[in-house]
Formats: sequence, C-alpha cells, structure tokens
Amino acid sequence: MHCYFNLVSPHQTIIDEEGIAVADADEARTFAREAISEMVQDGVAEIAHWRGWEIEIQDACGTVLFKMGFGDLLPAEVQGAEVQAVVAGSSSEGRTFAYDQAA
Repeated sequence: MHCYFNLVSPHQTIIDEEGIAVADADEARTFAREAISEMVQDGVAEIAHWRGWEIEIQDACGTVLFKMGFGDLLPAEVQGAEVQAVVAGSSSEGRTFAYDQAA
C-alpha cells in the first residue's frame, strides 16, 4: 500500500508529494512515529515550533487513515520542561516569554 505523510497545522499544510510503500497501516503508523521523533530530536526550542502540528497519513486514494499529533510523542520530561517554561514566563512581571527561550 502506498501512503502519504502530510504535515498539517491549523494554518498550513505541507503535502507529501512522493509518499512511500508500506506493508499495512501498522507499518505506516510506525513510520509516522519515527518521522515525528526525528523531527523533534533537536530539543524544546524546536519542539515549540511544531506545537499544534499533526502528521496526517493518507492512502493512494486520498483517504485519511489516521492523524498523529507531534505532542502525542513528546517524552514526559520534555512536556514538563515546556510547562515549567510557561509558568516561569507568566510569573515574570512585564516580560513576554517565548517557548523558544526555554532551551
């Protein structure tokens, strides 16, 4: 089966024009997890840029097989670091705190 792995946010879509051949939906799900993991390995600063994004897997007919959010695969310690950054930023008077400053 041939699948396409589109990157989708509320404001933008990056279409996978080529796709890859996979044995079944389980292999497509494994590939999607690995792809997301590779894309967010750079740390909290890079992860923040992908907040709200999903990888949307479609078959050759364009049917969406499933979606997987980038946040679904973040390790708990990384999610905790982001929460701490938000809390720290919100307690600083008169200061705007961006996620990418947390790293």
